[in-house]
Amino acid sequence: MLGSGSTLTGKRRLNSMSNLAKRIATAAVLVPMVVAAIFLDPTHYAILLLSIAAVGIAGDEYLRMALPVSAQDRAVGIRLVFAGSCTAVTALSFVYTPARSLPPVLTVSAITLCVAVLLRKRHLPQAGRHMAIALGGLLYVPMMACVWPLLVQLESGGAWLLLALGTAFLSDTTAYFVGRALGRHKLYEAVSPNKTREGALGGLLGGVLAQLGLGTFWLLPELPVAHAVALGLVGSVLGQIGDLVQSMTKRTFGVKDSGNILPGHGGMLDRVDGLIFVAPMVYYYATLGL
Repeated sequence: MLGSGSTLTGKRRLNSMSNLAKRIATAAVLVPMVVAAIFLDPTHYAILLLSIAAVGIAGDEYLRMALPVSAQDRAVGIRLVFAGSCTAVTALSFVYTPARSLPPVLTVSAITLCVAVLLRKRHLPQAGRHMAIALGGLLYVPMMACVWPLLVQLESGGAWLLLALGTAFLSDTTAYFVGRALGRHKLYEAVSPNKTREGALGGLLGGVLAQLGLGTFWLLPELPVAHAVALGLVGSVLGQIGDLVQSMTKRTFGVKDSGNILPGHGGMLDRVDGLIFVAPMVYYYATLGL
């Protein structure tokens, strides 16, 4: 029995190390690509295209989890309409600003999605549920994420977008490693059994370090230290809420990952769940001076 338990523990460690190696390899490809798109393209269209792709993939993953999509029902119509909505929300917000574009584009998207659900005759018994899923996804993914490409349009260029990315991802990474090393007390076991309070505190530290290191002490020297600390703390909390919301969603629909497009991370939605919540905070702070 002891030998069997030791073998199982060893396999878990190997799997964990393998998963970490995949995460690092994926980051090694994606990070330079994003940084190059932020700082080497003065038109900002590279970030817009990356954002449209990421939002569209994340939105489709949400639908595939929630409907759910199967070999018997690919839900092609509603997924195409949703992908079009994700593209329209992201692109038109970039061109016309959210204040001008979101009311009409969300209205048209909501009506079109309702029609797409209505036309799924074989699924009319579940139509109300499917409509709620589609409309909820419209708010959860593209409306929240449409600010990503807008951050590079601000006065300091890509610094604000890099700050949002750094806050979300460094907070998540720090929480992961601190939780593994020191985690003893569960944070919210009913939603995510592996997350700990110690890891959450580590995430707060990561958020503050990102705001200070990437912002005040490097790219945004005009950002006051007190503001950077506050943004780091609030941003980390929001990022961790986004992570818990995604864990809750996956638990509800009985899936481990939203997809498998990013080795070591799972799906696109698994990777950007925190950024979805962090980026709006950074955007509205930068634009409204909150």
